Amino acid sequence: MGQDGSDGERVRRIGGRYTLSGQLGAGAMGTVWSGFDEVLQRRVAVKELKVPPGVPSHEAAEARERIMREARALGGLSHPNIITVFDVVDVEGEPVVVMELVPSRNLATMISEHGTLTMSQVAVVGFATAGGLRAAHRSGITHRDVKPGNVLIADDGRVKLTDFGIARNVADAPMTSAGLVLGSPAYIAPEVAMGKAVTPAADLWGLGATLFAAVEGRPPYDVGGDPVATITEVVDGDVPRPRGSGPVADVIVALMRKEPEARMPLEEVRQRLRPLIEDPDDPVYPGSPDAPTIGAGIHVPAPAPRSEMSGPRPAPAPLAPDPTGARAPVGGAPLAPAPGPLPGLPRSSSSSGGFVAEPAPRGGVTGLAAVGYVLAGAAVVLAGILGGWTATRLLGGQSPETTLNVTSASTELAQHSDQLGFTMPVPRGWTAFPHEPADGQPSVSFVSPDGSEELTVQRTASAEAGQEVSGTVLDGPTETADGAVQLRYTDTERTSWRHIEPAGKGAWTVTLTVPQRAAGETSADLFQLLVEGFAPTTA
Repeated sequence: MGQDGSDGERVRRIGGRYTLSGQLGAGAMGTVWSGFDEVLQRRVAVKELKVPPGVPSHEAAEARERIMREARALGGLSHPNIITVFDVVDVEGEPVVVMELVPSRNLATMISEHGTLTMSQVAVVGFATAGGLRAAHRSGITHRDVKPGNVLIADDGRVKLTDFGIARNVADAPMTSAGLVLGSPAYIAPEVAMGKAVTPAADLWGLGATLFAAVEGRPPYDVGGDPVATITEVVDGDVPRPRGSGPVADVIVALMRKEPEARMPLEEVRQRLRPLIEDPDDPVYPGSPDAPTIGAGIHVPAPAPRSEMSGPRPAPAPLAPDPTGARAPVGGAPLAPAPGPLPGLPRSSSSSGGFVAEPAPRGGVTGLAAVGYVLAGAAVVLAGILGGWTATRLLGGQSPETTLNVTSASTELAQHSDQLGFTMPVPRGWTAFPHEPADGQPSVSFVSPDGSEELTVQRTASAEAGQEVSGTVLDGPTETADGAVQLRYTDTERTSWRHIEPAGKGAWTVTLTVPQRAAGETSADLFQLLVEGFAPTTA
């Protein structure tokens, strides 16, 4: 213990360098403090294990092992979307973990206080959290408790995954007794709730359930706050679907699949959400002080009732003051002073046979003259654009009276041979994502570089099953000369073309999906090129 001479408050100093001050949070087995590293002169968070009197020795040992597992897990990871561990200090035989301090609120608190998030905000959360989980999985670490309460939204817009307290490395020995379920009931994966082995696929379910809560303002499962009934519903009940449609809803549905092997890979999650983020190279939560969309705020349709998403939350304590006194101001810089009037415009002169710059007449350019200059300039530019566009259309053999929507696909196609049992041309640069669901209907998706367009090939049980679509049918079904069926449909945000080709007792389906704004002749022509080149290699 030490004594703070400025205000007489008792402060603690551990490890010879860390000064503890305000309490940030507390639980049954520990406390998180705000601290300061006197050596590196930076603020830190300090997680201290506190075993209450009367706790059995084996439970105390498990708690110590759990906090050390978190330290080892985070100590081996370095990723912008994961909280960083700096040090572990032994204090009277108990481990104390020194971590990165991020002024923030967790996602559960934001949902509880503000309601649902916008699609761009959900996209940033999903994109960043998937990045952190991907880094953990590559290091052989499964988080095992992905939920809104463990996703931090920093004051500067950064998104951080935290609380690896029950994470497990593939090299770790089992720590818990048989039949003990670790995790939050509302977000636990069905196979984990059934007591099966925990794999990285459990984190995929947790990510989907977390994004579901962000979109809907409530957890996907919550039976009256009863954890046993909630876990039973997770195992035996139907998987809830988010309202609406679009890339975010598609990602949630693809992550919340009861079959672990059928869940969407993290790489594909990031590729699907990437187009919704203003700056994917530096994803910042929209509405934060440093976010590009400052002032957009958080969509608040209605406050969501408090739930069991994060359990009881202690009242947040104020952060310890920065000893340096330096803190970046929140908000933008003040506007620059008015630049003054525009300089005079050049006028024509016949004395030199060309244009010379002459001083503007006293009083500047008149209003009518300025309008004339603007209109004349606009007419010249417009004429140039129209002339070039018309010439380009004519050289390409197209009528200048029609327009073409441009998708991200080029006419450059590469022949693809797939283990699913087909060959076909695929736009060059599109990434393949195979899916192997447990129901025996595998598929493969090819996603455009910007994530906005998708080509999917799938085997269905029958041609009739291939015609089942989620949306409004715009054209078809129409039978082609070779006995296949084609149709076009929309789900208000995207348009899809589908080709259903009978194959034995089942059928092949080829589906091209693009945003509605790009659903024109180019997309339709691309679809026909793909279908014409599609050739099954297995019956």
